[in-house]
Amino acid sequence: MFVHTLSVRFRDLDALNHVNNAVYLTYLEEARLAFSAEMGVDWSRFQEQGFVLARCEIDYRRPALLGDTLRIELGVGDIGRSSFEFVYRITRVGDGALIAEARTTQVCFDFIRNRPVRVPEAWRAALARRQCHEPVTPPCPAGA
Repeated sequence: MFVHTLSVRFRDLDALNHVNNAVYLTYLEEARLAFSAEMGVDWSRFQEQGFVLARCEIDYRRPALLGDTLRIELGVGDIGRSSFEFVYRITRVGDGALIAEARTTQVCFDFIRNRPVRVPEAWRAALARRQCHEPVTPPCPAGA
């Protein structure tokens, strides 16, 4: 399991003074990019060997509020020929309250040739090390 933490900022809030639902996409992206860097993604070669977000689903459980510190746990779900899944669990640091659960599907992509490509072997090995070995319906990260 990979863990990323962040603090809720004023700009993340909506008119109801809780984190706007669309902001969670940014939170997931921050965790995904931090994990990708640890995984060895070479950002200088991203045009020829990168990935796109193909699918995202989020289940909101409780509101996050200004000043909350959030813990984003990221685990790896299925790894396909050209795609891989991440599963996430967002909790509030302090009381451990479950804020949201999510799942994303990434597709490896060659932006120069404009087509999907196989998951690079180095990425596949790094993903496999964090893979959840149980059915995942988001909360895999706690047991990954």
